[in-house]
Amino acid sequence: MERIKSVNLGNWFVLERWMKPSLFQENNVEGRDETCFSLQVPNLKEVMDHHYKTWITKEDIIWLKNNGINLVRIPLPWWFLGESPYIRSAEYIDDALKMIASCDMDFMLDLHTAPGCQNGFDNGGIEGQLEWHKDSKNIEKTIDILETIAIRYKDYKNFHSIQLLNEPHFNTDIKLIQKFYLDAYKRLRKVLKDKYIVMHDGFRMNEWEDFFTSNDFVNVVLDSHLYQCFGGHFREFDEEKHRKHALGRIEDLKRIEKFVPLIIGEWSLGVNRNDFVTVENINDVESLVLKALKQVDEDYLSINYRMILNKQKEIPSEFQKIAEDFS
Repeated sequence: MERIKSVNLGNWFVLERWMKPSLFQENNVEGRDETCFSLQVPNLKEVMDHHYKTWITKEDIIWLKNNGINLVRIPLPWWFLGESPYIRSAEYIDDALKMIASCDMDFMLDLHTAPGCQNGFDNGGIEGQLEWHKDSKNIEKTIDILETIAIRYKDYKNFHSIQLLNEPHFNTDIKLIQKFYLDAYKRLRKVLKDKYIVMHDGFRMNEWEDFFTSNDFVNVVLDSHLYQCFGGHFREFDEEKHRKHALGRIEDLKRIEKFVPLIIGEWSLGVNRNDFVTVENINDVESLVLKALKQVDEDYLSINYRMILNKQKEIPSEFQKIAEDFS
């Protein structure tokens, strides 16, 4: 697989409050996910129409292309064809993909939410709900949705890959996740003969070797998300522990790449403040993490990172700096 240098175009078709708090504040929405937003905004169609057309534009894609990005990962909702209380976004997605392809930018379609919610996070569409894995109908509906996406976009120029599901919960039985992946793969391969099919590791990157070596897969990719802020142990990290943790992943990731191509679909410089990481030195700590991640990248990895646009639609200086550091 050709080396990927990518960003996530988050908050475009799956809203997450932290990426644009003003959108939630201006519409008096309490909550952090798109379900809350859809239930509470009376003029939802009007608000979302403006959001879809302005959050990411051709200008952004050109900027990314000119700065060495060769693929964008696009989170999609399971309700993109329209299902109450959500609005239909399919035609906006059609236009977005045509616009991205017109810039000769490849794209990955990432199913970011699932019926019943696969992780209970805001990025799963409804925070605090974790029901996807408890009902086989939810899983079957997810595969139907993936097939619909594949059929709809299979002939689109620059369609590089499809991700079966973003971040299934770390407590969900991994055998259930793997069966879902295998069933979805078999269904999608009938439609997508050569596109890459991406599977998230469920935050258990070391439990996949048997799965990939015992199945006859073609053009599959494992996706792992590397953060150093979620989980209680990170709250006690000092500068050196953060640096060592980032560098310590290299051997694991090299081992994984021996049996399946690997991408880092998401990562962040975010770290928790504590007695060791304070207002005074947090920038230094984040710089150390960035240097460590860059060393990981220079060894063999594809690096993907979120892109956050501010209210004025300018790409922020911090994002530019990271892009320049990895160029």
